[in-house]
Amino acid sequence: MFKRYLEPVIQNHLAKYRQMAFLMGPRQVGKTTLALSLLSSPQESVNYFNWDNPLHRKILLTQIFNGKMSLKNSDQSVLVFDEIHKYPRWKNTLKGLFDTCEPQTHWIVTGSSALNVYRKGQDSLMGRYFSYYLCPLSVAEILDQGVRSKFSVEELFNFTPGASSSEAQESFEQLFELGGFPEPFFKGEKNFLFKWRTSRLDRLINQDLASTEQLRQLKLVEHLMFLLPERVGSPLSLNNLREDLEVHFATVKHWLDLLERVFYGFKIYPYSERARGRMLKKEIKWYLWDWSEIEDPGIRFENMMAVHLLKYVYYLNDLGLGEFSLHYIRDREKREVDFLICQKRKPWIAIECKLSADSVPASLVYYGACLQLKKSFLITREGKRSRSYRQQDQVIEHLPASEFLRVLV
Repeated sequence: MFKRYLEPVIQNHLAKYRQMAFLMGPRQVGKTTLALSLLSSPQESVNYFNWDNPLHRKILLTQIFNGKMSLKNSDQSVLVFDEIHKYPRWKNTLKGLFDTCEPQTHWIVTGSSALNVYRKGQDSLMGRYFSYYLCPLSVAEILDQGVRSKFSVEELFNFTPGASSSEAQESFEQLFELGGFPEPFFKGEKNFLFKWRTSRLDRLINQDLASTEQLRQLKLVEHLMFLLPERVGSPLSLNNLREDLEVHFATVKHWLDLLERVFYGFKIYPYSERARGRMLKKEIKWYLWDWSEIEDPGIRFENMMAVHLLKYVYYLNDLGLGEFSLHYIRDREKREVDFLICQKRKPWIAIECKLSADSVPASLVYYGACLQLKKSFLITREGKRSRSYRQQDQVIEHLPASEFLRVLV
């Protein structure tokens, strides 16, 4: 059985920390499967409760939430609450139960909506949970079979130039074609992928979005979802989207926030510094969690890289290895680098993605020097050899994508 990369992380959490483990991520990325794998003997309505299950929901409402049934059971020390955020008063209820049952029990709470921002205005759970993000499959996860024997932030800086392995290249190509969601990836069939994607989008629209808020214009939100894939990778103009949808600017912004909350896609913000006023500050970029939706190979490649890099950033943060964030760089002279990872809000690593390249882009050299980056990378889909360049007292690694992605997570 394939083990997900967060399994040892959550196991360590349950062994060391009293806080609830909030497990978040896109629908059908494997949150429930991971949570159940962490139970020594899963028993429905005993140590596993799914809000989408009518029987579980009835037991929660009539026996658990009102205190008639105790959750303190020495034989069931780990409890899983799946999609509990769909209950309107979930935060207050969860807080009361946790305060009563802790430390006899350890809790895993999963959700396909961002649990840390959902239902604002209720009693805070601050100090009672740590968040973990389960992301789609990646090259490194497939090669490692989901389990890392060791992990170091410095791995990114210790490349040994050489050829990309056939295993890494094969994993990369399969992910590029099928996306990173477990079911269609392991099924390995394009026809299944198309059917699965249609079903997933339908559930995102008619279940997740419909239950998130009382949206009167759900069809227009669906229209927005169809417009976004062709705008991936470029600075997103909310004004253009507003004109296409014929709605107010604030409405488009709100709908994008909702789509990010239900993990349809995610925003990347530009990096800017006051001392460098020529940098863009407001124009976001939008990427999809399922890059297989994108037809153009260049844009699909950039989106795939974005998901891999965000997964890496989330992992570093979830392990407590520092404060990391993902951005892009662009100035008024249109010098642009696809991705910038910041550490403690300071520029750390720049990554430029291209299908193929014979030379290092001038923008990568420029920003590497002016931002004093620790290292810069030129990542290409084509090509199988790694090369190093030294320009303006900085090292730029030119790597095939499979070689670069294998050292992430």
